[in-house]
Amino acid sequence: MYNCLINIALVGEYDSVKKQLERFAPPEDCEIVFSENAVCSPDSAVIYFGAQAVGSITADCPYSVLVTDGRDIDSIDTSAFTAVWLLPDDERLYDKLIPSYFSQLISQIKESFDHRMLKICFETAADSVPDLMWFKDMSGAHLMVNDSFCKAVAKTKQQIYKQGHYYIWDIPKEEYEQGDYVCLESEQQVIDAGKTILLDENVKTKAGMKQFKTYKSPMYDIDGRVFGTCGVARDVTDLHKINSELTVMLESVPFAIMIEDNEGAIVSSNVIFKNYFPDIAGLEGKDCSEWKNAVFGDSEDGETSIEHNGNVHILKFIENPITDSFGEIIGFITIFNDVTAERNYQKQTLVHANTDFLTGLNNRRSLFEHLKNQRSVPRLSLITIDLDNFKKVNDTYGHKAGDNALIVTSRIIREAFHKDFAARLGGDEFLVAVSRDVDEDTLKAEVQQMLDTMTEHFNANTKLSILTASVGIAAEYCTDDRIHNIEALMHKSDAALYTAKNSGKGRYCVYSGEE
Repeated sequence: MYNCLINIALVGEYDSVKKQLERFAPPEDCEIVFSENAVCSPDSAVIYFGAQAVGSITADCPYSVLVTDGRDIDSIDTSAFTAVWLLPDDERLYDKLIPSYFSQLISQIKESFDHRMLKICFETAADSVPDLMWFKDMSGAHLMVNDSFCKAVAKTKQQIYKQGHYYIWDIPKEEYEQGDYVCLESEQQVIDAGKTILLDENVKTKAGMKQFKTYKSPMYDIDGRVFGTCGVARDVTDLHKINSELTVMLESVPFAIMIEDNEGAIVSSNVIFKNYFPDIAGLEGKDCSEWKNAVFGDSEDGETSIEHNGNVHILKFIENPITDSFGEIIGFITIFNDVTAERNYQKQTLVHANTDFLTGLNNRRSLFEHLKNQRSVPRLSLITIDLDNFKKVNDTYGHKAGDNALIVTSRIIREAFHKDFAARLGGDEFLVAVSRDVDEDTLKAEVQQMLDTMTEHFNANTKLSILTASVGIAAEYCTDDRIHNIEALMHKSDAALYTAKNSGKGRYCVYSGEE
């Protein structure tokens, strides 16, 4: 894993032993350097060959070995050495014995090196984590914590070592033991579960209450016995504050708002949204794609109609992605704006723009807009209607009587040609555009029925009894090679109208080409 450099100082005169050592093959990721001078490093050793060599090097090395044949062993304190290698009288045994001794020493140094490196790696990684990390024994005393933990409690690792919660968070022990702001049973809960548990914990500190999302796990030794617990906690106090502020903001805006995660589950919505969509309560936290399809359908203009409080409301919705700091989509926010009043106003405005204020029929502007779209219908008939003696009614009885005549006339025209497009051209002149494929006899019968109804209503009113109506009819078929000439057809209808007037009024005339 790592390159371990082991410095071995050889002191003394056992040349045969030195040769055995120098032939030794070091373990993987390990390098051995022999010298006559000791190096004070964690991975160094001094090998003394004979009691007479002891003391010639004063360096304090972690490992020291005495190599002796045993004759001078009584004159030396062997407890001061890491190991004592006893040499046999027969040097032929050195080939097996010396490598075995040396292998144990190197393994011991390498194991210590690996342990130290693993500890460094672990502590470095732990201190790099922004969340709080700790390790406790069975009594709840802290054995190890990371830098984030120290920063949170404003204490050093030395101060925290083997201390309990109340000391670390500066809470009186009596208050800690009686308080309900710390999960006193969580350590035992984790041990009993025998697995990692996610907890929501409230901790009282000098700086006030803190909220943590905490993962706690039991720790087992090599024999499978629990010897403590470890934990990782994320301070979500600010996140809860942000969420509260977000909730306040969502409830303050005059729009319905829905927030989804990237899997389509609703994670938040405001009261206005829930009022419009009361059935959403059972879907929170679940995939709402089917509900959205049912409510919004294939809307291309971003609008949908819903029933709310017994009325139909039109909601305009805009959906935007929510991205994290890396630009990845983590959810969606949809804002709904009730545009019912606006759309009704637009409709009303459109109606006013296209409707004659007095009679309620379509006006001249909407008529020409309609006729533009009728140029290709198979048969188009135009019926021009003009009241006879209308000026006399106005002059004799006033404009109120004239207005009443126009209103009555409009109602009769609308009833007679309810399937067709009727408009007031201006004054006492009206026009009906018939796009139905109706033959001339049927059309003449419908016009005559209208005239008879007008006569009946006019005669029933003294002020309107002098009124009659003249009608001009012009019709044509649309052939494959040409479309209707609307302007020409209107001239024909007008010509037929004047023929009817010149023929005595109170009648209709069909354009024949001789007018």
